[in-house]
Amino acid sequence: MGLFLLLIGLLFIVYNLVLNLTNLSKIINYCFDSNSIEHYWSLFYEACFHRKAIYSSMIIAVIGFFIFIIIAPIILIKGIFEQKKMEERYLSGAYFKYADSNLIEKKFSFSNLHELGIDRFESTATGNVRVDLALTMGYIEEHCRNKKMRINQNVFETYDLKNKMRVLIPVTIETGEKTYPVYLIYNQEHKDAYQKINPALKENHFENALYLSVIPM
Repeated sequence: MGLFLLLIGLLFIVYNLVLNLTNLSKIINYCFDSNSIEHYWSLFYEACFHRKAIYSSMIIAVIGFFIFIIIAPIILIKGIFEQKKMEERYLSGAYFKYADSNLIEKKFSFSNLHELGIDRFESTATGNVRVDLALTMGYIEEHCRNKKMRINQNVFETYDLKNKMRVLIPVTIETGEKTYPVYLIYNQEHKDAYQKINPALKENHFENALYLSVIPM
C-alpha cells in the first residue's frame, strides 16, 4: 500500500513537472519574441508555481533559475541588436515609427489621391494610426465603389524588396494589376521616411506610394 501511494505521488510530481516545463518553454519563447526578460519571474510565478504541488514547484524553480541565468544575457544582447536594426529600418523608411497621439483640429489636408481619381480629399486625423487608416480607407473604398473600381486592401503587411530590404507598409491597395502603398504622414520624420522609401518601392513594381498627410509634402 505504501509503495502504491509512493508511486502515485511520484506520478503526480512528474505530471506537474511536465506541465510546468511546458509553461516554462512558453515563457522563454515570449521573452525571446519580446526581447525582454522584464516579465520572466512574474509569468513564472503565475504559471509554474503551485502551492498544492510544492515538490514539482521547487524543482521547476531551480530549473527556471538556471535557465534565467542562461537566457538573460542572450536576450539582452539580442535586444540591443534588434533595437539597432529597428532604428536602421526607421531611418531608411522601411518601417514607419507610428506612436499614438491625440491630435487636435488636425486634418489630412494633403494627399496625392488624384492618382486614384480622387481630386479632393480631407479627413480628420486622430493621431491613432489604426483608427485613421480605417476612416480614410473606408472613404477611399466608397469612392472606388462609386466609380465601379474593384480594390483589395492589405493592412500592415511586410514585403521583401529586391535589394534584400524588408518593408512594412501600413496599407496596400490593389486595383487590377496595380499595387499602391499607402502611408499616413503625421510629422517631418514620416515625410522624410516616405521620400526615402518611395523610390525603392517603385523599383519593385509598386506604383507611386500614396500619402495622406497633415503637413505639406
